[in-house]
Amino acid sequence: MRCLLILAIATLLAACGRDRGDLKADLPPSCPAGAAAEVRIVERKIYVPIDSVLTRREPIAEGPLAECPQVARERRAALERANSRLQQIESVQGTEVKP
Repeated sequence: MRCLLILAIATLLAACGRDRGDLKADLPPSCPAGAAAEVRIVERKIYVPIDSVLTRREPIAEGPLAECPQVARERRAALERANSRLQQIESVQGTEVKP
């Protein structure tokens, strides 16, 4: 049993040291001979960061039916604040980022 194990290890080790000069890399050369280098412009999109003040959540007013007019006023005020922040975000969207 030991002889078989030693023979298998010796066979594997003998195959590891072979020099295979006929193998070539699969990758193309980085700059083929005779080819002129060309400049390529790559456009990167960098998004403008939005201030966290503009993305905060608005609380939703709730209350009993007796306080319906007050709750409606509070909800309308919350909607107007949210729309104002969305308008500010819209004005920033699409602007260039300052380096």
